[in-house]
Amino acid sequence: MMKVLAMAFLALPLLIHTEQKPEAKAALSDYDLSDKKPQQFILPHKLGEASGLAMTDDGRLFCHDDERAVVYQIDYSNGVIVKQFSLGRFGVRGDFEDIAVAGKLFYLVESNGTIYEFPEAGNGQTVEFRMYKTPLTTQNDVEGLEYDPETHSLLLACKEFPGKGYEGNRAVYSFSLKTKQLSATPRFLISLKEIRAKEFRPSGIARHPKTGTFFIIAARGSTIIEISKEGKILDRQSINKNVNTHPEGITFAPDLTLILCNDGQGKRGTLTLYPRTKR
Repeated sequence: MMKVLAMAFLALPLLIHTEQKPEAKAALSDYDLSDKKPQQFILPHKLGEASGLAMTDDGRLFCHDDERAVVYQIDYSNGVIVKQFSLGRFGVRGDFEDIAVAGKLFYLVESNGTIYEFPEAGNGQTVEFRMYKTPLTTQNDVEGLEYDPETHSLLLACKEFPGKGYEGNRAVYSFSLKTKQLSATPRFLISLKEIRAKEFRPSGIARHPKTGTFFIIAARGSTIIEISKEGKILDRQSINKNVNTHPEGITFAPDLTLILCNDGQGKRGTLTLYPRTKR
C-alpha cells in the first residue's frame, strides 16, 4: 500500500570539530572529460530519456526513464538492459530526475522534490513504495539525487531556485533517512560567481567512493565540478558537448570509472565511461 507522508523542514547542522583534519584530495583531475573518443554505448529505445544513474554496493548499475517510474539494470560493459521493474501495480508517471541506492533500498526523486522509496524487484515485477513530499517544488527543480553514507542522508541538487536569500548560488539540500525530513538550509551552496561558467544548472550529483568528495554535472553549461564534504569547490572541467550532448546522470563503478548517461533529447540515450587516468 502506498503511504504519503508530508514532511516539514528540519535543520541538520554540520558537525564542527575543533581538530583540523586534512581536506580530502581532489579526484576530478583523474578523469579526462575532454576525451573526444571515450568508450560509449547507445542505450535501448526504452532509455531514450535516461535521467539518472546509481551503482549498488555489489557493483550493479541502475538507470531510469524520465516520465515513468521504471528502473532498469544495465550491463555497463555493453549498455544492454539486464532487467527492469516498475513502481506500483498500475504504474506511476511523473517527472523523475535521478536515482540513488542506500543499502537495500532504492530512491527516485521528481523535479518537485518528491522522493520515492522502494526495494529492488525481479525482472518484469512491480514493487510497492513509500512517497515522501518535501517542501521543495518545481520552482527549485530538483535534478540530482545521491546517497551520502557519512550522514545517512540523500542529497538533492536543485537546478533552479536555491531558496529565499540564496540567490546567486545553486543549492544542494539534505534529506535525512533517519527522520525522513529535509534540512531547512542547504547542505551545500555553490557560488555561480566562483564557478565562473556562463551557465551552470545541476543535472546530477555523485559521491566519489574513494575521496568522499562530490561531483556535480550540469547539462546546461556542459560543466562538471568537484566539491569537498564542506562544500568548497575543489576543481572544475568542461564536458565535451559533442560526446555528452545532455548529461543527466553520473555515478562511479567499483574500479572508480566515472559513468555518465545522456538524455537522447528525442534520439537514443547514451552511456559514457571515463576510466581513471591516474593510478
